[in-house]
Amino acid sequence: MDIPIATPNKLSAVLSPNGADGMIVRADLLTLARRQELIGKTEFHCSEVVRQIVAPVGGGTAGRMRSSLVKEVETTSLYTAIPGGENEDVVKEIRCLQRTATFLVPSQDDPMALRMWEVSRGRPIDIRFYDVVYTKP
Repeated sequence: MDIPIATPNKLSAVLSPNGADGMIVRADLLTLARRQELIGKTEFHCSEVVRQIVAPVGGGTAGRMRSSLVKEVETTSLYTAIPGGENEDVVKEIRCLQRTATFLVPSQDDPMALRMWEVSRGRPIDIRFYDVVYTKP
């Protein structure tokens, strides 16, 4: 519906998800940490930790969502440039192995969220792997 803030370290979006019966939420993504390393001439690794906050916005049926949902998502990306053709300096594509890990954050306001965080013992609650390919026409 709207993106009131979009900077390199913060993105805010007002959303009305399909099938959510008019519920409106605000999603904020706040960058907490970044790291990058040049491994070699064709390899580059980086990671980013983002705090994700999803909160109900007044109106619609947002009452079903009682409090904010807060998570931290760590994304690690291992990039490899693939040279193309006869010239080794020309990059034909970039391949990336990517892993995202989602962690719960403790809450002082929500006893259930605090208990879920305690049960997770600092381990991720969701891990996903992706193969990403960027190609140059």
